[in-house]
Amino acid sequence: MAYANDVSYNDIFVEQLRNFMNKNDLLIGISGSGNSENVLRAIRYCNENGGVTFGICGLGGCKLREIAGKSLIIQSNDMQKVEDAHLIIVHSIMQWFNLTQSTPLVSGDRSAG
Repeated sequence: MAYANDVSYNDIFVEQLRNFMNKNDLLIGISGSGNSENVLRAIRYCNENGGVTFGICGLGGCKLREIAGKSLIIQSNDMQKVEDAHLIIVHSIMQWFNLTQSTPLVSGDRSAG
């Protein structure tokens, strides 16, 4: 967050992509409204530099829906429901990676209790 504070919150994700992105990398942009400028700038940068983009948003998808290569739109105008759906989707992606990859993204037993 120091970068956002010192330079620009709108460019916080773009700067990370400039340093670490490779051609054909997948960027998943998540925005409740679909209009978060920092997410939109990251998606644009990825598109312009040979990446693959996927947007996850609610409230009709707005701008993110228009610029991401593919999009998943949560059909709700209730931000709490949209954010709950985001959590379920991200957790499902993590579970899929951990089940299908030889090296899990998360190691160890993280079960409750």
